[in-house]
Amino acid sequence: MGGPPSRLSGLAVAAALVVGTTLVVGTTLGGCMITVPNQPTTSPPVVVEAAEPEPMPPPPAPAPRVSDSERLLYYYEYVLALTPEQVARESERTQRFFGQHRSEFALMQLVLLRCLPAAPPKDRAQALETLALYLKETRDRPSELRPFALMLNNLLLEQQRQDAELQAQAQKLKEEARRYDELKQKLDALVETERKMLERNQETRSQ
Repeated sequence: MGGPPSRLSGLAVAAALVVGTTLVVGTTLGGCMITVPNQPTTSPPVVVEAAEPEPMPPPPAPAPRVSDSERLLYYYEYVLALTPEQVARESERTQRFFGQHRSEFALMQLVLLRCLPAAPPKDRAQALETLALYLKETRDRPSELRPFALMLNNLLLEQQRQDAELQAQAQKLKEEARRYDELKQKLDALVETERKMLERNQETRSQ
């Protein structure tokens, strides 16, 4: 009856070897810990909203157009600073240009040259005649310079009226001065006559 006990003893030995090996492997693994690097914490993806495009700035406004009336005002300011010799040359040049092109703008330039403060009265009279003719011609047709010419014509007429009043006052003062001189001469003559009469009376009494 020796067979079975031997088989059991062999199984026990094998089981013991397996358990021992497991303990040894477990101990070895326990002493050699494998360090696993920390994985970086992944944050949730940031959602970037697309910025709305800024509105385009409005296009620059076009430069305002300078009207012919404004240009004439600037021209008048320019000729005011000229010397009499320069004014004469400018008048000749403008007159020649107007004769070649019959430009309304050049015509108004001539009128302004004849309206300068130092212009003689005959030049202002010519300016008024020119304006009157121009206003008559443009009465029934469009003209950009007609309002300017009308304003200038009214200003010249008012200035002419004031000049006439000043001349009348000056003439009146001249007449009064003449009458004063006449009265003074008569008074002086009377005084001289009275003086002579007194002298004669004194001579008569002394005799």
